[in-house]
Amino acid sequence: MEKDISFKKNVRSLIIAAIVMIVGLALFKFVPMSLFGEDILFDASMHLTIAIFVLYAFWYFIDQNKGWRLPYFIFSIAAIVVVSVQRIIANAHNDIGLLVGFIISAIAIVVSRWGYFHDKFDF
Repeated sequence: MEKDISFKKNVRSLIIAAIVMIVGLALFKFVPMSLFGEDILFDASMHLTIAIFVLYAFWYFIDQNKGWRLPYFIFSIAAIVVVSVQRIIANAHNDIGLLVGFIISAIAIVVSRWGYFHDKFDF
């Protein structure tokens, strides 16, 4: 019974994160591209956002085995760096576009896990 509730909670979290990422990409990638042209560099990186979403989805499987957490974090950071460097080398984004993609992803994860994060930040 508890596994079923946990699975539903995880799926709900992934759906919320996906929706927030889609809205963020619509606002910060597709709207700027329609206004300034498709060859702009400061639009949000969809590649980075999708990579972070996939890594976030895999996290739910890794989270079951606490011994894999640190190696997975190292792998995730390496994957994000590789995607980011590739987007800069391909001249598809600049640092602002990558930062916007990363911020969209971070906000999506925090919003999707608000029950966990709401007591962690104190302003």
